[in-house]
Amino acid sequence: MKSSRGITLIELCIALVILALLAGIAYPSYVQVVLRSHRAEASEVILALAARQELYYAEFRQYSSTLAELGVTEMVTPSGRYLVNMDVGSDNMSYQLMATAIGVQAEDHECLVFSFNHVGQRNEGLSYPSSCWL
Repeated sequence: MKSSRGITLIELCIALVILALLAGIAYPSYVQVVLRSHRAEASEVILALAARQELYYAEFRQYSSTLAELGVTEMVTPSGRYLVNMDVGSDNMSYQLMATAIGVQAEDHECLVFSFNHVGQRNEGLSYPSSCWL
């Protein structure tokens, strides 16, 4: 009787198939977790801008009409995953801040847009749930 040393080609192929199946299952889940983790940046930026709007309102009795007046020079979040914009009512007594996913983050179909308005409503009137706000 011969004693075998090492592994056969069949055993190696079976191990590779099992590894490929596990990777095929795990990778999409990993991608979703990474996309969800970047949602925190959008909510952080939006809430920081809302705080600046309220400080501006306390001083001038109206909301700022531009992001520049709030000290914001970039319309994109630091990671470049969200585009930030602001709509202000014609009388400067209301505002809505929005962060829209761009680039790789646009694959996060569950939460493409984050919205916050002057009365504290999150994603009001949008089809994206409030649960996006971690």
